[in-house]
Amino acid sequence: MSIPNHLIQAVRENAIEGATAVCRFALAEVENQPDWTQEIHETLLEATALILSLQEQSLIPHAKDAPDLDGSMGYVCNRMRSFLSDVQDELVGQSSAQKLESIKSRFSITLANGFGYEFTDGDLKRIRTLINELRELIIANGELDDDHKQRLLKRLEKMQAEIHKKMSDLNSFYGLLVEASVVFKKVGENAKPIVDRIKELTSISWGTQARAENLPSGTEPPVLGNDSEPPALN
Repeated sequence: MSIPNHLIQAVRENAIEGATAVCRFALAEVENQPDWTQEIHETLLEATALILSLQEQSLIPHAKDAPDLDGSMGYVCNRMRSFLSDVQDELVGQSSAQKLESIKSRFSITLANGFGYEFTDGDLKRIRTLINELRELIIANGELDDDHKQRLLKRLEKMQAEIHKKMSDLNSFYGLLVEASVVFKKVGENAKPIVDRIKELTSISWGTQARAENLPSGTEPPVLGNDSEPPALN
C-alpha cells in the first residue's frame, strides 16, 4: 500500500483531518516526480479510493464526485490530482471550522476563571476508542436508515473534534444519550452494542462532572439505570 499506516490511523482518529493529510501526502508525491509513473498512479488511486469511501460512509462531506478514470495514465492521473486538490481545499475549511469550535471551548474555560471538566489520560484514551467503535458499529448496522446514520456520524465527528483533556461543558456526551434512546426504540435489542458504548461514554462524562462539582464519591448518575434500555426521556 502506498499510503503510510500512520495516515490510515489518522483517518480512523479524525476523518476530516486524516483525509486532509492523505490528500496532502498524495499531492506532495506528485510534486516530487517530474513525470507520471506507475507508482504515482497507484498512490493517487489509493488516495482517491480512500476519499470516496469516506464520502460514501458520510465521514467527510461529499465535496466532489468521483473523477473520470477512463483514458490514458496521464489523463487519469491529472483527473485524480485535480479531484484530490479540490477535496483538500474543502476539507481544510471543514477542519478550520472544527478547530474554531475547539479554540472557543478552551477560551470559555479561561474566561470562566479556569473552571472546566477535566478528563484523566485514561478517560481520553477510552473515549477515543469508544467513538471509533461507535463509528464502525453505526456504519455496519443494516437497520438504521441512511439519514439517521449520517446524523449520528456527524455528531460523532463533531464530538471527536471537540474532545480535550479539559472542557467547558459536556453537552455532547449527554446529547448522545438521547440518540441512544432513539436508536434503541428504532432497532431494539440489535442496537445493544451501540447503546452500551454510548452509556459508557456518558458514564465517563458523569464521573468527570462529579469530580468537578465535588459530589460525594460513588454518586450515581441521575439518568443512567442498570437496564439495557436507555431511560425514557419524557
